[in-house]
Amino acid sequence: MDVVSYNYYKEGLHPEPWKFLAEVDMPNIIGEFHIGVKEGFFHTGLVVTNDQTERGEMFEDYLNSVIDNPCFVGAHWFQYIDSPITGRSFDGKNYNEGFVGITDVPYQPMVDTTKPVIGCIYQRRFNKAKK
Repeated sequence: MDVVSYNYYKEGLHPEPWKFLAEVDMPNIIGEFHIGVKEGFFHTGLVVTNDQTERGEMFEDYLNSVIDNPCFVGAHWFQYIDSPITGRSFDGKNYNEGFVGITDVPYQPMVDTTKPVIGCIYQRRFNKAKK
């Protein structure tokens, strides 16, 4: 295999549980993570914040914890758009977990956080590796 994938719905990658990856000697990726919010939807998701601003901050912390772990090559946000407020047809899921709402309007705190984190990803990784 080329990369090992983990779905990890937590606040971030705490270093201790991932120490075993140094022995695996393979690139790893977070295949799914999300952060929900209490305001506006029936269900918050698996990891919850109080509002969209806090959600953006937690998103930044999560991505930085992945960037700072040399065993990981990336992370994938689940998912782009919120679930329908009435629930998905096959399971009823109606989470507030998207980068955009059901009317395709971006959550501005997520956009504002994403740009600087992604913009300095290589610099952050490089500086951490030099120390």
